[in-house]
Amino acid sequence: MTRYLLYFLTGFAVATVILFFRGYASVPQSAFSNAALVGAMALFGVASWLTLFRVKIGTLLALLSLLAMLPWVVSAWMRIAELEVTITQILIIVLAVLSGLVLISLIVSLRYTFGRGSWGSGTTAPGIILKILLTLIPLAVLVAWFIVEPKL
Repeated sequence: MTRYLLYFLTGFAVATVILFFRGYASVPQSAFSNAALVGAMALFGVASWLTLFRVKIGTLLALLSLLAMLPWVVSAWMRIAELEVTITQILIIVLAVLSGLVLISLIVSLRYTFGRGSWGSGTTAPGIILKILLTLIPLAVLVAWFIVEPKL
């Protein structure tokens, strides 16, 4: 359950920040931001949900999604270092929180993907009713993504 929440929160936060920068800050798209956005959507839309049912597959997909986000995080840090704007401190705080979430999620994914015997450890899986309810969240986000994506 904890992995689900961690992956969901990380993916949602990264996707929100990227879309905010594109929409309101008029930051141009790049290959890094496109890959990070797809990785974030896969992380909170699919990988988080898969970890509820199949930990191995979910953490492997989460690892791949997080690796797709790393270049964007690094390029965002380099871009903020170049800025001389008064809101730089706010951007640094936001990016520091995002970087922390991505790093923690990456460590968790690496642990469950490459750790010996770690598949059975960790928090227990939720009951079937809660799994079904938690399944509705990524499905709603996926439907919203398909509605909004052509407009981006």
